[in-house]
Amino acid sequence: MKDDDFLQRLTLDRIDRDIFTGTCHSGAPLRAYGGQIAAQSLMAAGLTVESGDRRVHSLHGYFLRPGQTKDTITYLVDRPRDGGSFSTRFVRAVQHGETIFMMTASFATLDPGPEHQFAQPSAPDHDGLDASRLVLSVPSDPAAMHYPTESLIDLRPVEPIDDLPMRGGRYEWMAWVRVTQALPDDDLVQACALAYLSDLTMVSTAIGPHADHRGSLQLASIDHAIWFHAAVHADDWLLFAQDTPVARAGHGLARGLIFDGSGLLVASVVQESLMRTRRSPTGPRS
Repeated sequence: MKDDDFLQRLTLDRIDRDIFTGTCHSGAPLRAYGGQIAAQSLMAAGLTVESGDRRVHSLHGYFLRPGQTKDTITYLVDRPRDGGSFSTRFVRAVQHGETIFMMTASFATLDPGPEHQFAQPSAPDHDGLDASRLVLSVPSDPAAMHYPTESLIDLRPVEPIDDLPMRGGRYEWMAWVRVTQALPDDDLVQACALAYLSDLTMVSTAIGPHADHRGSLQLASIDHAIWFHAAVHADDWLLFAQDTPVARAGHGLARGLIFDGSGLLVASVVQESLMRTRRSPTGPRS
């Protein structure tokens, strides 16, 4: 995998009709980045949908175990339904015989119907904002994968996420984001790229009101859902508006609306995160 090619982060090797393999870089030391596992799972699902009139319209995934960055991940796809308008896929991401992630993904035809959407929130233009350095890349040798050192993602927060207070009982945060490399004009590739981007800051949003306690908490993504409302171009600027309505019982919920440069709402994201006080080494496992 080339560390200077974002498209390679989505690329899979097809082993059999519904079996694929891929490699993932880390999002934390020696732990595979969940957004990439979700993106590769969606790619595996999409590659089994033969009908050319269907675009991905939703995914629901659960992070079950941390993935390892030094070994390949096998993606096993089941095809529970190919109907007149919908195709449904179930994907298991397996490593060393254990399922580390599972996803259901749905693909649908585009049909006419009534339309409405939330208006895009007011935000300064991305050109006047500072980029936030992301540490999400891989060395050229997958066998040597370790904590990444640089990024192909341009993320420009409207306000610093760690210093943002609750306002009127709400915690809301926005950032412009894009893949800096030009991507193919392919619906599946662009949707997978958005899935990759969608996991960058959701845990940070959920923990935002409690940033002072970050060091004492165990943090991880638990589940992740995306609904795609329109064609996505992840290599163009997107405004990702996020909030966190609740944290309780060791879990935190974050929501996000993703708008394109014209103000069109192209996707909605919801993620629940583990954010519990660290347990003693002898405590029960999650």
